[in-house]
Amino acid sequence: MNIYLSLGVFFIGLALLARVRVTQFCRYLLRFPSWRTLGISEAAIAFVALLYLLSNPFWYEYSGSLTLVCLCCLALVEGGLIIVAEHRVRKATEYLLSHYYWFSVPIALFLGCLSICLLAFAYVGEVHRIDACQSDDHIEVVCGLTNPEDIVSTPDDAFLITPEFGGIGPYHALSERRDGRIMLTDIVSQTTTPMAVSYAANTWGDGACERTAAMPLSPQGIDLLARQDGAYQLAVINHAPFESIEMFEVAVVQDTWQLIWRGCVGVPSVNYLNDVSLAVDGSLYVTHMYPPDFTLAEALMVGFFKYVTGYVLRWDPTNGFGQVPGSEGAHPNGVVYDANEELLYVAYTFGDRVAVIDMQKGAAIERLYMNSPDNLVLKEGWLWATSWDHEMLDMIACEDKITCALPFSVYQIEPRTLRIEKQWHFHHTQMGMATTAFPLGNRIWLGGARSNRLGSFLSLAAKG
Repeated sequence: MNIYLSLGVFFIGLALLARVRVTQFCRYLLRFPSWRTLGISEAAIAFVALLYLLSNPFWYEYSGSLTLVCLCCLALVEGGLIIVAEHRVRKATEYLLSHYYWFSVPIALFLGCLSICLLAFAYVGEVHRIDACQSDDHIEVVCGLTNPEDIVSTPDDAFLITPEFGGIGPYHALSERRDGRIMLTDIVSQTTTPMAVSYAANTWGDGACERTAAMPLSPQGIDLLARQDGAYQLAVINHAPFESIEMFEVAVVQDTWQLIWRGCVGVPSVNYLNDVSLAVDGSLYVTHMYPPDFTLAEALMVGFFKYVTGYVLRWDPTNGFGQVPGSEGAHPNGVVYDANEELLYVAYTFGDRVAVIDMQKGAAIERLYMNSPDNLVLKEGWLWATSWDHEMLDMIACEDKITCALPFSVYQIEPRTLRIEKQWHFHHTQMGMATTAFPLGNRIWLGGARSNRLGSFLSLAAKG
């Protein structure tokens, strides 16, 4: 995350304008009889830091790493000059102090601009075109889908169910948003087909919400749960023709998994939803990202300053919607409810963190900071998360690309403490900007909000 480096650079630039304090400090150093120890220490620290930075094979593709490498090189040169030519360095220091603002003001302005760039742009490497849907040495792909933003598996674990994400505001204009389907992917044959949908009475929703086969569907986050009556319930966040939570039964009909619409829940006009998590008692949890009239300018501001834009809502048939205490944050995204532990897991995309909320206390008890986390999956005793290794403005490079190949990471996390057990980082592969990671067998399946494919990698063989 560049925010800390950006703040550091900004405050250094600001400090340079405090001539009296800087001059006092430099005069203090000039009274030292020798700078040799300082020079050796500076060069040694810079050298070790440089080796660490260069150990990342993709260091040159990130603005933060590039900045730190440049600073280390400057410190290494300065330390070397102090060692071999201390007298000249002292004279140069005297000259700089006597012409202080000639140098400090331009440097402070440069550091201010650098600070803004670090906040706005994290990834500065090349974003390759991967329009051809084909596997590589890192990721195996399944083609024939459109923006499979989230993933669940069928009860027999033989198929994956994914929504075709059609876009949301403010990142997509209303004219650019598309209808989507719920897709079924055979894990063995790696073929994918739309799930057939039939319609029944609204018995799983709020009783007032309606849907017909003629109405458009614009799905996003999904969740699947075995109900107390033995049926399998699929909840789908839907953005068209109005904001709703659609309820489907996932059942075998004519030897294949199909959907039976069982109702929906209308969403208050002030809310704009992203993800959903079902509970066995008939309630559910959804993330309200931000207001429906949220703008791109506001999104940029939140990306910089991380202020609250949304929260988590709980719904049940008796009480309707209510805000979950302690769930407020910058762009709540993925959500998972653990009924056994009464813990709620929330990913805050613009807040750069994952939080564990104790439902009894109404407060976050653990936090894990990572860059732009997206969907969360609680499965097989682990919490799984994806994060984007870039900033929002970096996505401009993907405007003309079918699948966005920006780098991303996958994390396997211990749920209670949020300790990272394993992590995988992906650059220049046949998948990019993953929004969900779903473990199944010995593979981790990947979905993306800007992708024409599903991806997967071997969890044991992947580089972590």
